[in-house]
Amino acid sequence: MNNVGSRERRLVLVFGIILICAILYIFPIRMLRNSTVELKAQREALQAQKDYYDALASQNEATRAEIEDIENDIAELEATFLPEINTECIEQWVQSVFEDNGCPYLVKIESADAIVPDIVLPDGTLSQDNIVKKSITVQYSTTDGWNVPAYGSDTAREGTIYINGVPDQGAFDTAMNERTYTGMYSRVGYDEFLASLEVIEGTNEQCIKVSDIKVESKSGYILMSATIDFYGATFVDRVSEPSTNAPYITWSGMTGIDTSHGFIGKPFYVDDAGSEWYGTIMNDSDASDRERPFAAYYSAQTWANLVEETDTATALGLNADNPFGQGVAEGAIPSDDQDNADNDGGDDADNGDNGEGTEN
Repeated sequence: MNNVGSRERRLVLVFGIILICAILYIFPIRMLRNSTVELKAQREALQAQKDYYDALASQNEATRAEIEDIENDIAELEATFLPEINTECIEQWVQSVFEDNGCPYLVKIESADAIVPDIVLPDGTLSQDNIVKKSITVQYSTTDGWNVPAYGSDTAREGTIYINGVPDQGAFDTAMNERTYTGMYSRVGYDEFLASLEVIEGTNEQCIKVSDIKVESKSGYILMSATIDFYGATFVDRVSEPSTNAPYITWSGMTGIDTSHGFIGKPFYVDDAGSEWYGTIMNDSDASDRERPFAAYYSAQTWANLVEETDTATALGLNADNPFGQGVAEGAIPSDDQDNADNDGGDDADNGDNGEGTEN
């Protein structure tokens, strides 16, 4: 270096500085270029991941919408069944529909549970959900165009011959003088019976079905019967909120009814002075029935012979103080076996009114 001149020394120095600058410039660029490639690859990976999550989100939204559609379909299916089966509510509602449509002359009403097969799932196992079927069978009567109906437009009996529980001869004479045949087309009940069935089935056609109708011609009047099926279901994992506002699901009739002086089943003689049926005696043909499962054979036969030889009042020992036992032969108020003119001694006491209480 001592032989190198100052000019050459400066050139070497300049060249060294240029070389160092080149090295300092080239290596960072190369490193940045490598970093850029890595960042680009990372960006592409992140973009691919973002696209995946976006697709997954779209798929989830579609799945969520599909789930909502399925739940709506399940809710509609659940609504085709009653959430609860309450026999007393169903019977009360059925009777109220018939009465509201002008067909109040109930003869009898019965209920029965139908056997419904278990639900088998696709894998062959039995479902925990169950279908329930309740059948209500009713029988109603028409009027005959002459006799006084036992029930009027309200709970009180119209045309009764009883005044404060005592049979009134004047009321009886008036009622009989006004009796006249009003014609075959004046019989009430048939059209009203069919209209009632239309209302019942039309209330909820999906779970209320009229499955059987029968009509029987009697002596001047018509007996009409129908079977109405109510379908319910019990769902373990119910999707929809059940509606219990319908009158055939939740009791909507009267409550707190005073049933004192009422009775179930027609007795020989109604001796409760507080009863609207006070003084009524069973007609002789019914009273002399020998079919009495509870009674000793000799006792039933003795009772039937006694009624047939005399009458119900005499057999009961009531002639001394019973209004029906006095003066029947002279044309006073007849007992039930003499055509039951006032229709007060029939089975209507057992029927109640609108299914909402015991008829007093």
